[in-house]
Amino acid sequence: MFRLPPLKALRAFEAAARHESLSKAARELNVTHAAVSTQVKLLEESLGVRLFRRLSSGLAPTPQAMRYYKTVHQAFNQIHQATTDLLDSGAGDPLTVSCLPNMAMHWLLPRLYGFNLRHPDIKVNVLTAPRSLDFDQDAIDMAIWWGEGWPNQISRYLFSAEMVPVCSPGFLASTPLDSPADLVRVPRLHVQGTMEDWALWFEHAGVAAGAPAEAGTRFDSLAFALRAAAEGMGVAMGRLPLMEDDVRLGRLVFPFDIRYRPRKAWHLVYPPVIAKAPRIKAFEAWVLEEAAKSPYRLDRP
Repeated sequence: MFRLPPLKALRAFEAAARHESLSKAARELNVTHAAVSTQVKLLEESLGVRLFRRLSSGLAPTPQAMRYYKTVHQAFNQIHQATTDLLDSGAGDPLTVSCLPNMAMHWLLPRLYGFNLRHPDIKVNVLTAPRSLDFDQDAIDMAIWWGEGWPNQISRYLFSAEMVPVCSPGFLASTPLDSPADLVRVPRLHVQGTMEDWALWFEHAGVAAGAPAEAGTRFDSLAFALRAAAEGMGVAMGRLPLMEDDVRLGRLVFPFDIRYRPRKAWHLVYPPVIAKAPRIKAFEAWVLEEAAKSPYRLDRP
Protein backbone atom coordinates (compact mmCIF):
# COMPACT_ATOMS: atom_id res chain seq x y z
CA MET A 1 0.00 0.00 0.00
CA PHE A 2 1.34 3.44 -0.95
CA ARG A 3 2.38 5.56 2.02
CA LEU A 4 2.47 9.35 2.05
CA PRO A 5 5.90 10.93 2.52
CA PRO A 6 6.78 12.18 6.03
CA LEU A 7 5.21 15.57 6.75
CA LYS A 8 8.48 16.99 8.11
CA ALA A 9 10.26 16.07 4.90
CA LEU A 10 7.50 17.67 2.81
CA ARG A 11 7.79 20.89 4.81
CA ALA A 12 11.54 20.99 4.29
CA PHE A 13 11.13 20.37 0.56
CA GLU A 14 8.44 23.03 0.18
CA ALA A 15 10.53 25.68 1.94
CA ALA A 16 13.74 24.73 0.10
CA ALA A 17 12.03 24.77 -3.29
CA ARG A 18 10.33 28.09 -2.59
CA HIS A 19 13.55 29.79 -1.47
CA GLU A 20 15.82 27.72 -3.74
CA SER A 21 18.11 27.63 -0.71
CA LEU A 22 18.64 25.21 2.17
CA SER A 23 19.93 27.99 4.43
CA LYS A 24 16.88 30.21 3.93
CA ALA A 25 14.60 27.22 4.43
CA ALA A 26 16.44 26.38 7.65
CA ARG A 27 15.97 29.92 9.00
CA GLU A 28 12.26 29.86 8.20
CA LEU A 29 11.73 26.49 9.86
CA ASN A 30 14.03 27.39 12.77
CA VAL A 31 16.24 24.33 12.27
CA THR A 32 19.80 23.78 11.07
CA HIS A 33 20.99 23.69 7.47
CA ALA A 34 21.93 20.05 7.98
CA ALA A 35 18.44 19.19 9.25
CA VAL A 36 16.81 20.56 6.10
CA SER A 37 19.34 18.78 3.88
CA THR A 38 18.67 15.50 5.70
CA GLN A 39 14.89 15.84 5.28
CA VAL A 40 15.20 16.63 1.57
CA LYS A 41 17.42 13.59 1.02
CA LEU A 42 14.94 11.49 3.00
CA LEU A 43 12.14 12.64 0.72
CA GLU A 44 14.16 11.92 -2.41
CA GLU A 45 14.89 8.39 -1.14
CA SER A 46 11.26 7.87 -0.18
CA LEU A 47 10.01 8.93 -3.60
CA GLY A 48 12.88 7.55 -5.62
CA VAL A 49 13.08 10.85 -7.50
CA ARG A 50 15.83 13.42 -7.64
CA LEU A 51 14.34 16.76 -6.59
CA PHE A 52 17.25 19.23 -6.66
CA ARG A 53 20.42 19.86 -8.55
CA ARG A 54 23.11 21.20 -6.22
CA LEU A 55 24.80 24.23 -7.73
CA SER A 56 27.56 26.46 -6.43
CA SER A 57 25.02 29.30 -6.21
CA GLY A 58 22.37 27.26 -4.42
CA LEU A 59 19.66 24.81 -5.36
CA ALA A 60 17.85 24.29 -8.64
CA PRO A 61 14.65 22.24 -8.44
CA THR A 62 14.29 19.66 -11.20
CA PRO A 63 11.30 19.96 -13.57
CA GLN A 64 9.57 17.10 -11.73
CA ALA A 65 10.24 18.84 -8.41
CA MET A 66 8.70 22.11 -9.62
CA ARG A 67 5.49 20.35 -10.62
CA TYR A 68 5.47 18.56 -7.27
CA TYR A 69 6.24 21.80 -5.41
CA LYS A 70 3.22 23.61 -6.85
CA THR A 71 0.87 20.91 -5.59
CA VAL A 72 2.58 20.57 -2.19
CA HIS A 73 2.64 24.35 -1.72
CA GLN A 74 -1.05 24.57 -2.53
CA ALA A 75 -1.80 21.72 -0.13
CA PHE A 76 0.01 23.47 2.74
CA ASN A 77 -1.91 26.66 2.03
CA GLN A 78 -5.18 24.72 2.10
CA ILE A 79 -4.25 23.08 5.40
CA HIS A 80 -3.37 26.49 6.87
CA GLN A 81 -6.66 27.98 5.69
CA ALA A 82 -8.67 25.00 6.92
CA THR A 83 -7.03 25.30 10.35
CA THR A 84 -7.76 29.03 10.49
CA ASP A 85 -11.38 28.42 9.50
CA LEU A 86 -11.69 25.72 12.17
CA LEU A 87 -10.39 28.01 14.92
CA ASP A 88 -12.53 30.91 13.74
CA SER A 89 -15.67 28.79 13.46
CA GLY A 90 -16.14 28.77 17.24
CA ALA A 91 -15.12 32.37 17.85
CA GLY A 92 -18.71 33.56 18.04
CA ASP A 93 -19.90 30.75 20.32
CA PRO A 94 -20.48 31.60 23.99
CA LEU A 95 -17.70 30.77 26.44
CA THR A 96 -19.36 28.64 29.09
CA VAL A 97 -17.78 28.88 32.53
CA SER A 98 -18.83 26.70 35.46
CA CYS A 99 -18.45 28.34 38.86
CA LEU A 100 -19.73 27.48 42.33
CA PRO A 101 -22.45 29.92 43.45
CA ASN A 102 -20.46 31.58 46.25
CA MET A 103 -17.46 32.17 44.01
CA ALA A 104 -19.66 33.52 41.24
CA MET A 105 -21.60 35.91 43.47
CA HIS A 106 -18.75 37.28 45.57
CA TRP A 107 -15.83 37.30 43.13
CA LEU A 108 -16.53 36.53 39.46
CA LEU A 109 -19.72 38.47 38.74
CA PRO A 110 -18.60 41.79 40.28
CA ARG A 111 -15.57 41.69 37.95
CA LEU A 112 -17.03 40.13 34.81
CA TYR A 113 -18.08 43.48 33.37
CA GLY A 114 -14.39 44.31 33.01
CA PHE A 115 -13.89 41.25 30.81
CA ASN A 116 -16.91 42.22 28.70
CA LEU A 117 -15.42 45.67 28.13
CA ARG A 118 -12.06 44.23 27.14
CA HIS A 119 -13.49 41.47 24.93
CA PRO A 120 -16.93 42.59 23.69
CA ASP A 121 -16.82 39.88 21.00
CA ILE A 122 -16.71 37.05 23.56
CA LYS A 123 -20.01 36.21 25.21
CA VAL A 124 -19.64 34.47 28.57
CA ASN A 125 -22.27 32.13 30.01
CA VAL A 126 -21.86 31.40 33.73
CA LEU A 127 -23.28 28.17 35.15
CA THR A 128 -23.56 28.20 38.96
CA ALA A 129 -25.59 25.10 39.76
CA PRO A 130 -23.46 22.75 41.91
CA ARG A 131 -22.29 19.88 39.74
CA SER A 132 -19.37 17.57 39.15
CA LEU A 133 -16.53 18.87 37.03
CA ASP A 134 -17.34 17.03 33.78
CA PHE A 135 -16.48 19.16 30.76
CA ASP A 136 -18.01 16.79 28.20
CA GLN A 137 -21.22 15.88 29.99
CA ASP A 138 -22.02 19.41 31.18
CA ALA A 139 -20.90 21.11 27.92
CA ILE A 140 -18.67 23.61 29.72
CA ASP A 141 -15.43 25.13 28.48
CA MET A 142 -13.78 26.27 31.71
CA ALA A 143 -14.42 26.16 35.44
CA ILE A 144 -13.40 28.20 38.46
CA TRP A 145 -13.26 25.43 41.01
CA TRP A 146 -12.30 24.68 44.58
CA GLY A 147 -9.94 21.76 45.13
CA GLU A 148 -6.39 20.41 45.04
CA GLY A 149 -5.92 18.98 41.56
CA TRP A 150 -7.66 17.59 38.49
CA PRO A 151 -5.88 14.82 36.53
CA ASN A 152 -5.62 15.29 32.76
CA GLN A 153 -6.82 18.91 32.96
CA ILE A 154 -4.98 22.23 32.86
CA SER A 155 -5.20 23.92 36.26
CA ARG A 156 -4.16 27.54 36.97
CA TYR A 157 -3.86 28.53 40.62
CA LEU A 158 -5.87 31.65 41.49
CA PHE A 159 -5.77 32.02 45.28
CA SER A 160 -6.29 30.22 48.54
CA ALA A 161 -9.34 30.91 50.69
CA GLU A 162 -8.40 31.78 54.25
CA MET A 163 -11.10 31.15 56.80
CA VAL A 164 -11.69 33.91 59.37
CA PRO A 165 -14.71 34.79 61.56
CA VAL A 166 -16.67 37.90 60.56
CA CYS A 167 -19.56 39.86 62.00
CA SER A 168 -21.14 43.30 61.71
CA PRO A 169 -19.54 46.32 63.42
CA GLY A 170 -22.70 46.68 65.50
CA PHE A 171 -22.59 43.09 66.69
CA LEU A 172 -18.96 43.44 67.69
CA ALA A 173 -19.67 46.67 69.58
CA SER A 174 -22.51 45.09 71.55
CA THR A 175 -20.91 41.70 72.26
CA PRO A 176 -17.91 41.44 74.60
CA LEU A 177 -15.30 39.28 72.87
CA ASP A 178 -11.98 39.15 74.69
CA SER A 179 -10.54 35.94 73.24
CA PRO A 180 -11.31 33.45 70.47
CA ALA A 181 -12.83 31.14 73.10
CA ASP A 182 -15.65 33.66 73.55
CA LEU A 183 -16.93 32.75 70.09
CA VAL A 184 -18.07 29.41 71.50
CA ARG A 185 -20.96 31.13 73.32
CA VAL A 186 -22.17 33.57 70.62
CA PRO A 187 -24.59 32.84 67.77
CA ARG A 188 -22.61 31.24 64.98
CA LEU A 189 -23.69 31.06 61.34
CA HIS A 190 -22.89 28.01 59.21
CA VAL A 191 -22.96 27.03 55.55
CA GLN A 192 -24.28 23.61 54.61
CA GLY A 193 -21.46 21.41 53.33
CA THR A 194 -18.77 23.27 55.27
CA MET A 195 -19.92 22.44 58.78
CA GLU A 196 -16.38 21.51 59.79
CA ASP A 197 -15.08 25.06 59.21
CA TRP A 198 -15.71 26.25 62.75
CA ALA A 199 -14.10 23.15 64.26
CA LEU A 200 -11.01 23.63 62.09
CA TRP A 201 -10.75 27.31 63.00
CA PHE A 202 -11.24 26.69 66.75
CA GLU A 203 -8.45 24.11 66.67
CA HIS A 204 -6.20 26.49 64.72
CA ALA A 205 -6.94 29.29 67.22
CA GLY A 206 -6.08 27.05 70.15
CA VAL A 207 -9.60 26.93 71.55
CA ALA A 208 -10.25 23.85 73.65
CA ALA A 209 -13.38 21.84 72.93
CA GLY A 210 -16.42 23.58 74.36
CA ALA A 211 -19.88 23.95 72.92
CA PRO A 212 -20.40 21.95 69.72
CA ALA A 213 -18.70 23.84 66.90
CA GLU A 214 -21.65 23.17 64.59
CA ALA A 215 -24.22 24.71 66.94
CA GLY A 216 -26.01 27.70 65.39
CA THR A 217 -28.05 28.76 62.38
CA ARG A 218 -27.44 27.00 59.09
CA PHE A 219 -27.66 28.35 55.55
CA ASP A 220 -27.28 26.63 52.19
CA SER A 221 -25.07 29.40 50.80
CA LEU A 222 -22.16 31.49 52.05
CA ALA A 223 -23.90 34.53 50.57
CA PHE A 224 -26.81 34.15 52.99
CA ALA A 225 -24.53 33.47 55.95
CA LEU A 226 -22.50 36.61 55.23
CA ARG A 227 -25.66 38.66 54.75
CA ALA A 228 -26.97 37.38 58.08
CA ALA A 229 -23.68 38.32 59.72
CA ALA A 230 -23.84 41.81 58.18
CA GLU A 231 -27.38 42.15 59.62
CA GLY A 232 -26.07 41.41 63.11
CA MET A 233 -27.45 37.89 63.50
CA GLY A 234 -24.15 36.41 64.67
CA VAL A 235 -20.65 35.47 63.55
CA ALA A 236 -20.05 33.67 60.25
CA MET A 237 -16.97 31.79 59.12
CA GLY A 238 -16.01 33.84 56.09
CA ARG A 239 -13.54 33.05 53.36
CA LEU A 240 -11.09 35.54 51.95
CA PRO A 241 -10.89 36.85 49.30
CA LEU A 242 -14.53 36.06 48.48
CA MET A 243 -15.77 38.61 51.02
CA GLU A 244 -13.07 41.24 50.52
CA ASP A 245 -15.59 43.78 49.20
CA ASP A 246 -17.73 43.44 52.34
CA VAL A 247 -14.65 43.96 54.49
CA ARG A 248 -13.42 46.90 52.42
CA LEU A 249 -16.81 48.62 52.64
CA GLY A 250 -17.06 48.02 56.39
CA ARG A 251 -20.09 45.75 56.27
CA LEU A 252 -18.09 42.98 57.93
CA VAL A 253 -15.24 43.11 60.45
CA PHE A 254 -12.93 40.55 62.05
CA PRO A 255 -13.56 40.02 65.77
CA PHE A 256 -10.21 38.21 65.75
CA ASP A 257 -7.86 38.34 62.77
CA ILE A 258 -6.80 34.72 63.10
CA ARG A 259 -6.93 32.98 59.72
CA TYR A 260 -6.94 29.30 58.91
CA ARG A 261 -5.66 28.30 55.49
CA PRO A 262 -7.03 24.98 54.16
CA ARG A 263 -5.08 22.83 51.74
CA LYS A 264 -7.55 23.37 48.93
CA ALA A 265 -7.56 26.50 46.79
CA TRP A 266 -9.39 28.14 43.88
CA HIS A 267 -8.19 27.23 40.39
CA LEU A 268 -9.13 27.92 36.80
CA VAL A 269 -9.53 24.51 35.16
CA TYR A 270 -10.04 23.51 31.52
CA PRO A 271 -9.25 20.64 29.09
CA PRO A 272 -5.85 20.75 27.31
CA VAL A 273 -7.50 20.22 23.92
CA ILE A 274 -8.88 23.80 23.90
CA ALA A 275 -5.83 25.49 25.44
CA LYS A 276 -4.84 27.36 22.28
CA ALA A 277 -8.29 28.70 21.42
CA PRO A 278 -8.16 32.54 21.44
CA ARG A 279 -11.20 32.96 23.71
CA ILE A 280 -9.77 30.46 26.22
CA LYS A 281 -6.45 32.28 26.30
CA ALA A 282 -8.23 35.62 26.65
CA PHE A 283 -10.36 34.52 29.60
CA GLU A 284 -7.42 32.79 31.30
CA ALA A 285 -5.24 35.91 31.02
CA TRP A 286 -8.02 38.09 32.43
CA VAL A 287 -8.83 35.77 35.37
CA LEU A 288 -5.17 35.45 36.37
CA GLU A 289 -4.78 39.22 36.18
CA GLU A 290 -7.83 39.79 38.40
CA ALA A 291 -6.74 37.16 40.92
CA ALA A 292 -3.33 38.82 41.23
CA LYS A 293 -5.00 42.10 42.28
CA SER A 294 -6.52 40.72 45.48
CA PRO A 295 -4.89 42.09 48.64
CA TYR A 296 -5.67 38.75 50.30
CA ARG A 297 -4.05 36.60 47.62
CA LEU A 298 -1.46 34.15 48.95
CA ASP A 299 1.27 32.23 47.21
CA ARG A 300 0.45 28.75 46.05
CA PRO A 301 0.18 26.35 49.02
